[in-house]
Amino acid sequence: MRMPYQCMTRCGDILVAARGSSIDLFKLQDGSLLSTWNCSNHDNQNGKVSDGGGADLTTMLVTTQTSESSSVEIALDAASPPAKKRKLSHSEQSPNQTEPKNGKKKQNNRSAAVASGLEAPAVTVLASTTDRKHVVAVTGEDKSIRVFEIVTTDGVHILKQLSQRNMPKRPCTVAITKDNSTIISADKFGDVYALPLLPSKDLAKPSPVFEPASSKPFVPAANELTIHSQRNRKALENQKRHSNKASEKSEPTFEHKLLLGHVSMLTDVALVTSDEKDYIITADRDEHIRISRGIPQSHIIEGFCLGHTDFITRLCIPRNRSNLLISAGGDDELFVWKWQSSQLVSRANLKRHAEALKTKSTGSDTVQESTEPFKIAVSGLYHTQRYVDDHFVDFIIVTCEGIAALFLFDLHADDNSLRYIQTFELPGNPLAVVANMSPTQCSSNEVIVSVDMVHQPGSTVERRLGSATEQSLLAIQLCDSGLVSGGVTFREPVEEDKSLSSSDDTTGRLGNLLYNLENLRKRDGEGQDE
Repeated sequence: MRMPYQCMTRCGDILVAARGSSIDLFKLQDGSLLSTWNCSNHDNQNGKVSDGGGADLTTMLVTTQTSESSSVEIALDAASPPAKKRKLSHSEQSPNQTEPKNGKKKQNNRSAAVASGLEAPAVTVLASTTDRKHVVAVTGEDKSIRVFEIVTTDGVHILKQLSQRNMPKRPCTVAITKDNSTIISADKFGDVYALPLLPSKDLAKPSPVFEPASSKPFVPAANELTIHSQRNRKALENQKRHSNKASEKSEPTFEHKLLLGHVSMLTDVALVTSDEKDYIITADRDEHIRISRGIPQSHIIEGFCLGHTDFITRLCIPRNRSNLLISAGGDDELFVWKWQSSQLVSRANLKRHAEALKTKSTGSDTVQESTEPFKIAVSGLYHTQRYVDDHFVDFIIVTCEGIAALFLFDLHADDNSLRYIQTFELPGNPLAVVANMSPTQCSSNEVIVSVDMVHQPGSTVERRLGSATEQSLLAIQLCDSGLVSGGVTFREPVEEDKSLSSSDDTTGRLGNLLYNLENLRKRDGEGQDE
């Protein structure tokens, strides 16, 4: 089984595509493979990563906790009263233990999201600078932001890693400022940081930050006269021994600055300049779009764009129309805003076209009452242009998680509305799109799509029958009639990933890496008190 490309970016005339923990460079003109950078090889040489698999890490933590608790129990006197039974998690339960009465297992989305089954941390985000010199990558399991330089060695373009910085929390998206000097990183705990693209070498390493002990010593509520077991006596001794110690906080040792924060999980960030002023636009799981001033006044909130009723996943600002913002997520519609005035300009129904595609693929117009309601989660919003009749026309390409198609809309110049044009069916679920905007005035434009050839089209869990050896990078032309097949054929690596097998367990862990947006959707009753 061969890994699909989960994220891509364009750096000049080079396509940068990440598959698992590797990054491939392709020449856009002819689709030739230039070189491959592998995270596991690089980190093993530098001694930074030993076991990157999230599943192994989870198993190690559970084993450690179990062994520590067992050693404490053995040390206790047998004459002590019996201890209370500790509530076991699902992973700690014995194999012969019965399932819950309702037969449903509680899903742990957070731990499943890191269990990708790879031998090294997977690349989850890619971005490139406008000067075509550097590429920024985020590797998920180690929470690292890596900066690469595209260099030429013996006539071959390769990625040279310049830095690796481990963030306090896992970054979910990054953006690069227009001067190509600063990385804006947003994490899943709601914080946005600014980091220099190239860290300073003479930056002094900060000393650890210690929290001073409380001026008033901690006195436990219990004492030797109120406890009645040796277990409680040992617990009291531990409280007296550790309660008044100064705790050490681990701070990043590189230059960074906290810009702003949300009280919810961040999902996307966009940088925009209007009237010579910089702004940072952030979106979160709680349906908020926040407009903040740029550096150094990012703590000042200019306004909010409120109108979504479900989580937001993607923000898109047309390159030549910076006064507009397009947003989408778990709602049925695409939203168009004049973000400076927080005004909702128009909406475009997307669910209707996704349902029509589903009906066509299943061949049935009826939906059984027992099935869950059909919902969509937008995974990508991409802006591109085509030169028609002496002017440029703006197009928005939309992808949805687990839907094997591209949805094409055009953005009207007169009323800023989105008009549906086409549903372009694909042989698999789209994972990433690069709109190769041509600098020349031509009637066609090439769009590169990464397609999942491991799972069944339209499914995020079912595996394809047989070996996934088909092309996963497809070139599509945007012409007068819309999207049409045809273009450059990319010569992908022919070897299969040895770290992946065809088992259902491996395919399921791979799905956790490729499809995780539905985990943002709130369950019944969640968030009602917010």
